[in-house]
Amino acid sequence: GSLQFRLAEEKGLFDKYGIDAEISNFPYGIDTLNALLVGRADTGTAADYALLNSLNKGDFKVASTLSRETPESATSTVVIAKGDEIQTPQDLKGKRLGVVKGTVYEYVWSKYLEHLGIDEKDVKFVPYSTPDEGMVGLQKGQLDVVFGSGVFIDKFLSIKGTKVIGDLADAGTDITAYFAVTSDFLKKHPDAVGGILKALDEAIAYIPGHEEELAEIAFKELKLPKDGVLKTIDQQGYAVGFTQEDYDHLKTMKQFIVDRGILKDDYDLNAKLDLEPAKRALPNLVTYQP
Repeated sequence: GSLQFRLAEEKGLFDKYGIDAEISNFPYGIDTLNALLVGRADTGTAADYALLNSLNKGDFKVASTLSRETPESATSTVVIAKGDEIQTPQDLKGKRLGVVKGTVYEYVWSKYLEHLGIDEKDVKFVPYSTPDEGMVGLQKGQLDVVFGSGVFIDKFLSIKGTKVIGDLADAGTDITAYFAVTSDFLKKHPDAVGGILKALDEAIAYIPGHEEELAEIAFKELKLPKDGVLKTIDQQGYAVGFTQEDYDHLKTMKQFIVDRGILKDDYDLNAKLDLEPAKRALPNLVTYQP
């Protein structure tokens, strides 16, 4: 949902900084990066894993962090299983695990199974593309287990026979989201990038005390259920800027996907950062020094 963007648009914060924002909807972060690759968007938002797998495929860079894992957000992504034969995470061996290909959930499943001591060869990964497709897979018995997050948890749990058997905190990993911008846009419009980040920073600061208003926006714009949004707003960990911890997180995950042979063509991570617009716009929030 990237609700901080929706709020910034609704409250006129993009206009305040001279940004004529046009927001497009995509199922997952990887889809926003694909939009950058084909020129359908100037900016995109994606979690770490999808971002790292795509940075060497096109001419775009990381301009800021957008959210960080918190203790609350770690428990907001849960493992949902269907069927009486799966009662605990240890029962996943031999089961069909749904995974959205190209997204951070590939990484999370790997770390989660590693934590459980289950070899990836002893499960079957079944790919799907959208939450709705995952729901259909569970309903039809094509999937046994999925990761569900945010407002989609209740949707998955509305399927007869489903239950929560664990959460992301058990995986020993976290998810950080980043703001990607095409190099051409960064070069031509650095002040606009800074303006977008200022607008997002103000939107994030506005959220506490205005949760009902944000839930109304989420329903109006995306038809997300208001009660579900209200449950998850305080779990999002929205942030802008860039810290040493943000860099270390990317570096560690990048090494993981290199070691696993997932990233075929390695690259210099620092060369894929352009933090100058963020540093000028929000100097106190950009503390990473290459």
